[in-house]
Amino acid sequence: MKYKIVCVKERFVEFVNMYPDFLKQVYQEQDNMYKTKQIELIFSNMVNEKEKLLHKIQSREHYSYYHGIHQLFNPITQEKMTIIMNEYDLQIEEEGNNHHIYDMISSFSKNFYMITK
Repeated sequence: MKYKIVCVKERFVEFVNMYPDFLKQVYQEQDNMYKTKQIELIFSNMVNEKEKLLHKIQSREHYSYYHGIHQLFNPITQEKMTIIMNEYDLQIEEEGNNHHIYDMISSFSKNFYMITK
């Protein structure tokens, strides 16, 4: 399952809970400055949250990092999770319909939302 995790600013949380499809419609890739400026209005920069998540996953035994891609491997189930950390989102790929990384990071705050493709 491929998905993104975004952090919504506090003043928009109630609105996003009321209209959950809003995130998928509004969130765009950060491929130019104009789109990034639009993203800054609603979404929070994830610097602090990335640090907490990195601290949590780097302590795992089967963690690896290569050219901007963080990977976790479960030797028992043979499942691999990849994480790419951007300024305003985390791009996650997990096997099956799992969302373990989202479960981990959503424990930090209620402002995290998952956008599936």
